[in-house]
Amino acid sequence: MKKMAISALAALMLAGSAHGDDSMGWYRVTITNASGHQILTPPLVVAHKYGYHLFQVGQTASFGLATQAETGNPSDLKAEADADAAVFNTAVGSGVIMPGQSLSIDIQAPGKAFISATAMLATTNDGFMGLMPVPAPQHQTHAHGMVFDAGSESNNEDCAYVPGPPCAMDSGNASDDGEGIITVHNGIHGIKDIPAMHYDWRGPIALVTINRMHGHD
Repeated sequence: MKKMAISALAALMLAGSAHGDDSMGWYRVTITNASGHQILTPPLVVAHKYGYHLFQVGQTASFGLATQAETGNPSDLKAEADADAAVFNTAVGSGVIMPGQSLSIDIQAPGKAFISATAMLATTNDGFMGLMPVPAPQHQTHAHGMVFDAGSESNNEDCAYVPGPPCAMDSGNASDDGEGIITVHNGIHGIKDIPAMHYDWRGPIALVTINRMHGHD
């Protein structure tokens, strides 16, 4: 490719405490970058039916997910989601999310919807922040975005394959075959061009707050 937990039972229980109806509403999804130095690329937010998965651990990444996880460009993954009958709406953030900063994305969906999201960690080969399905809340809910490995590119930490700092913007963004399936990311190890002391992380990479909006500008 050329570059540029909630369990099912818990989800159903939470769905029962949410609207659980067809009435459309607006939701504001605020993603806060909790890392010290990783940049999150423009996130994709998807409002969908129960049972839809934007990504699944142990499965092969779709072309769109692999593209976003390697390049930061969510366009192909958005198109894949838009084409799925189980998806109500999609929205892309207006820019990158710097460490310690937040970005809000508004999306329209019925009260029975679930919300998922993805964004690349710019200083990785194919690492991405993933928000697993969260039931649309009546008022507000909080969740964590974890870090996953798309499995579409080997984690060589070579600037020829990594688009984010400390790699130069014109260093290229080559691709190769990866591990083959989506897994939990095992972090930065400093094996080549990316210093682990600076760009590694521990635990969730993002705090995600979802608010149901009463009125929408």
